[in-house]
Amino acid sequence: MIWLKSNGRWLALNLFALSVMGVVLSQGSTDLGETEALDPLLTNGKWAIRFLLICLSMTPLNTYFGWSQAVRLRKPAGLWAFGFAALHVLVNIREAQFTWLEYPVQPFILPGALGLLILIALAVTSNRWAMRRLRKNWKRLHRLVYLAGNLVILHAMLATTASKRIALRDPQAVRELQAYFALLLVLLVVRIPRVRRALLQVRDLLRRKRPILLPVIVPDELPEYWPQVYGREDEVYLDDLYPETQPEEEAEGERVMA
Repeated sequence: MIWLKSNGRWLALNLFALSVMGVVLSQGSTDLGETEALDPLLTNGKWAIRFLLICLSMTPLNTYFGWSQAVRLRKPAGLWAFGFAALHVLVNIREAQFTWLEYPVQPFILPGALGLLILIALAVTSNRWAMRRLRKNWKRLHRLVYLAGNLVILHAMLATTASKRIALRDPQAVRELQAYFALLLVLLVVRIPRVRRALLQVRDLLRRKRPILLPVIVPDELPEYWPQVYGREDEVYLDDLYPETQPEEEAEGERVMA
């Protein structure tokens, strides 16, 4: 139960990605006559871009919004992006039988191939052994994920404009890719050091101006400081307050005025 509580979001992300992949593989069809079926080539490519953007969004969520658990979701999101990209290539190979490598090569092949090579390198080195071996170069290598994002989206845009199949199966693909590209630009801009410092200053300023409201419990009735058995609150018998401090014969009739 403790493991599930601390790893619930990680588990939910992986189960969601696994279910999406299962739906694409089970309900996908390359037959253009089946308009209700999913296109595995197109769908795998789009989910590769989506998970790549999710991966790139985790660091800003942690930096600007303080969501520390987002860092743990960065690695699985990136690995799922590579998994969907690999499926995208495998489906293309099964359909085209490497004819897309014949001369002249289509313009969208080169950025897609470069983006896939970067994702392969990042997936292979996404472990502690690679981090120890590469040291500082590991972080430099994994910064190429932003270049991979640009290459993958460029590949998708070029393929969308050149393919009649995509225009038939998904007419809104161009607008969707434009939205993904805009989000990628935002994720790139917020990582610029000057922009990052300015946004952090704005965040801290907003936090300072925000009043801190603490809940205050107001009792229904005022507390009783003196027992109600006495006629006056300013007149109390010492033998009732300190019954063991004085002998009984000396305590009779003695009073104290507050």
